[in-house]
Amino acid sequence: MKRRNDATFVTNLIPYKRILPYLMPKRVDSLVYHQFSIDLTNTVRFIKQLNKEDVNKDHQYRVFEFFLAAVMRTVVLRPQLNRFIMNYDAWQRNELSLNFVVKEDYTDEAPEHSAILYFEPTMTFPEMATIINNTIEDSRKGGLDNDSDAAISFFLHFPKIVLRFLMSIMKYIDVKGIAPKALRDADGLHATAFVANLGSINLLGSPHHHLYEWGTTSMFITMGMLQRKRVVNEEGIRSFVDKMEIGVTLDERIADGFYFIKSIQTLQHILSNPETLMERVTPERGFLTLKELKAEKKRQKKLNKKKRSNKKIA
Repeated sequence: MKRRNDATFVTNLIPYKRILPYLMPKRVDSLVYHQFSIDLTNTVRFIKQLNKEDVNKDHQYRVFEFFLAAVMRTVVLRPQLNRFIMNYDAWQRNELSLNFVVKEDYTDEAPEHSAILYFEPTMTFPEMATIINNTIEDSRKGGLDNDSDAAISFFLHFPKIVLRFLMSIMKYIDVKGIAPKALRDADGLHATAFVANLGSINLLGSPHHHLYEWGTTSMFITMGMLQRKRVVNEEGIRSFVDKMEIGVTLDERIADGFYFIKSIQTLQHILSNPETLMERVTPERGFLTLKELKAEKKRQKKLNKKKRSNKKIA
């Protein structure tokens, strides 16, 4: 039986999806880039209202936090986004997580920290926002242990030939799915999604970022700067909307194009109806275990046998 300590083997795939990893063995072979604009008008209004009502005693909510929470909720509702391909097989990640980089200060010399965050699928926006804010604050205060830097510094002490050997061992245990959680957390590339908030450095666009062969991350998202734009509707009425450019890089082997498009629509729906993130949801599953697959095949076999018997009687 195929097993990993961080994911569940996906069994109910159509033949075309099962052959894709053999046609495109690497993530670099299967990158899909998509750039689009999202409407954050209702989100901005909602965040301002929450802060005005002083619902959160911990900190002032940010649009960045809400966007990350919306991405996580989208993954919960569209579980195929939380898959990855490893060793030619499709795997459903057991955890809901994301990674982003935080600089201690907006200067060239300021150190930056890569932080991986874990969420429960049923979490609401305030709960996720608290986790995100605590991570950002700890990072900027220098209180966040940078496991990535510590791990890299440790391995760089070895000669190149030894380092290459050690890296090959780590790659092997990662491919086999036996890498310990501490090692997966250290590199930050075993998350559901990696998000780069480029708007925080006043970048208008959202350049695409590649995916890494190392690790299991199948989705990289870049955020541009939030902009207020004037628009005119069909009746000639002028109004202002809050827009943001988003760039997404995906591994097309985890789902088809239709699924990705519906997922983007789900994300926009959440951002247009921000109050939905204040409610808990029942997570979608989206896959069968090997035991369930065998039971389903057995059920279908009995059903087909019964149909054949009925035809003979008729």
